[in-house]
Amino acid sequence: MALIIEELNRAQRVQTRYRMDGDRFTIGRGYDNDAILEDVHADAHHVEIVRSEDGGYLLRDRNSVNGTQLMRNQRETGVEAGEVSERRIVSGDEIQLGRTHFRLVDTEEPMDEAVPLHSLENLFSRLASPVKAVSLLVLAGLLTLLIAYLGTAEEFRWTGAINIFFGSIFGLLVYAGAWALIGRVVHHESMFFTQLAIAALGALIFAGWEWFSTFLDYNFAMGNLVEIINVAILAMLLPAMLWSAIYLATNITPKWRLAAAVILPWGFLGLTLLEQVGNMAEFDGIPQISTEIKHKDMLVRSPVPLDEFVAKTPSLFDIPIEQEDKAADEAATESEPEAKAANGDDSTHNHTAGSREEAAA
Repeated sequence: MALIIEELNRAQRVQTRYRMDGDRFTIGRGYDNDAILEDVHADAHHVEIVRSEDGGYLLRDRNSVNGTQLMRNQRETGVEAGEVSERRIVSGDEIQLGRTHFRLVDTEEPMDEAVPLHSLENLFSRLASPVKAVSLLVLAGLLTLLIAYLGTAEEFRWTGAINIFFGSIFGLLVYAGAWALIGRVVHHESMFFTQLAIAALGALIFAGWEWFSTFLDYNFAMGNLVEIINVAILAMLLPAMLWSAIYLATNITPKWRLAAAVILPWGFLGLTLLEQVGNMAEFDGIPQISTEIKHKDMLVRSPVPLDEFVAKTPSLFDIPIEQEDKAADEAATESEPEAKAANGDDSTHNHTAGSREEAAA
């Protein structure tokens, strides 16, 4: 049996491990120690660990300036924290010397089961290449620029092209950089290029679908249905991207990772979907026709002959009138003859009176 002394950083991650097989182990800033510290708040000879007669281990403070603090025990929650001068070590004890933290663990301490690697680990390893990540980023920017160019009938200026290209790239860099920072703080690995490659791959997939959706609308005049399908595509794509980012940057459990990856994007997309469905129910008096402008070779369905289209035009714009409006029009129509009759009587009376006046004169 031996004792393992683990030096921890502020995030409780192991920086260095020492193995104590003998009867004495010393820790301090002095070069004659078994574990040499780079902490100005630790003494040259701060603490020593000695093996007792019964095979256990004793921790002794060597009259240090800042003392030795027992912080907690990793296994036992009932351990009281405080300054110690001598303590019988219990496996899992965490101590502080100056500003340096150590964890003391018995070699016979049982270990947790290994966490299985996810099936996507191989894919993430391939995407970690800087060349692949930058290539996907440039492709995403170029595809976004191409779709913008094909989707406009106006003169395409180079200033607008630069804004579109670098704007899309900048957004992906910020997204990947934010997750890389989280990973650096939490997981101590930034994995920036992997995050960037995943973000660029997601942007490529959605940009490709966006072009294909305009192709469908051009051929089949899908109207607001395209927007609803866009939301459905994002409802699958965004959770996959968010799950990958959380998996790479954090240590949360698989259940919480899945919940966060699904609930967050679905919450925002649900509001967008409700708005789109509400717009479909509204009547605006305009038939659903495609407004996409594309080359005739992009039309895969048989075009409608001009004569047939002109013949159907009245039915396309035949807007039904509400019953209340019809009743009001009918009432107005019925009142018109009465008004005309009244106006006729008045004019006859005026004409007769005028004749009498002329005769008297």
